[in-house]
Amino acid sequence: MITVRQITKRRDFKKFVKLPDRLYKDNKNFVPPFEQDELDLTNPKKNACFEESEAVYFLAEKDGKVVGRIAGIISHAYNLKNNTKRARFSRFECIEDKEVADKLLEACENWAREKGMDSIHGPLGFNDLEREGLMVEGFDKEGCYLTSYNFPYYQKFIEDNGYVPDAKWVEWRIPIPKEHNERVLRVADVVEKRYGFYEKQFKSSNEVIDKYGMEFFKLLDECYKDIYGTIPFNEKLVKQTINSFKLIIDKRYISLIFNKNDELIGYGIGFPSLAKALVKCRGRYLPFGIFHLLKAIKHPKVIELGLIAVKPEYQKMGVTALIIKNILTRMKEDGIVYCDTGCQLEDNIPAISALDMFERDLIRRKTCYIKQL
Repeated sequence: MITVRQITKRRDFKKFVKLPDRLYKDNKNFVPPFEQDELDLTNPKKNACFEESEAVYFLAEKDGKVVGRIAGIISHAYNLKNNTKRARFSRFECIEDKEVADKLLEACENWAREKGMDSIHGPLGFNDLEREGLMVEGFDKEGCYLTSYNFPYYQKFIEDNGYVPDAKWVEWRIPIPKEHNERVLRVADVVEKRYGFYEKQFKSSNEVIDKYGMEFFKLLDECYKDIYGTIPFNEKLVKQTINSFKLIIDKRYISLIFNKNDELIGYGIGFPSLAKALVKCRGRYLPFGIFHLLKAIKHPKVIELGLIAVKPEYQKMGVTALIIKNILTRMKEDGIVYCDTGCQLEDNIPAISALDMFERDLIRRKTCYIKQL
């Protein structure tokens, strides 16, 4: 018999967070998130998103064993911004059993109705910087630290429950060439000379974050305000996010572009990929996980492009290409093998067009689904 119950106790949240480790134990392409980070996200005292959101968590059990999970989220900031009554489903995982999936989705939908919502979409987290979308293509590729991975059968389970696609993402892999791309260098040179754009250098990663961390998120809100699923970042959430990424940021993979009036007009941030380290330590810092992680941070072979933001009025002036050129040049110097772009909306033509000068491979597709309640 399958039962689904709402959870509120810490011991159950630990079961919730640990379930993927058991489900994917034989899957070589799954990259676990940090268990402690996932546990902290369930805690209103540690997750600043709860200031403008509410959430519910369910576990599915069969014969006394946890066989599935799902979270429901209502982002009041998102609904206020978009004049909607929409919930999100998140952290959906289950064994290959349609009845388990049906009961989990039903529980989340009922909760959303009780809260007065008229639709539900997902998979989405509390904000746009969390893992988002259901993978529908690319199951044979090793996952990334910054993006999600799931079993192929999830798609059918979700679609069979009346969900339809609402947004689609693509992820690209850019091999780092042994020789400089002359076309890219030429275009970047033209952009810099024509408009007076320049990249500012810094002594340390902390200097970048301390000086421009808050400005990063102001620019992010401005650039991403019309992007699917995004919400504005409050001050507490900004500080929390900055602290969570401080350990892995490397100034060599950050590019800040200024105009001739010394105004920040765009930036890009790449992170050393922690994928292989997380697989080795199974998402745990202790007892030896921290050593795998520090090695990955100090001696990376793969970089994941986490954020690129360019002021709207500069987006057609080659700034994105300039940012990527700067980061890729330093990757080449450091012997990086390739970088992954993370999720890009399939219909975000300006962002995708900015990559046209670079050799790249499409490695994953993801979908966000929606259902009217």
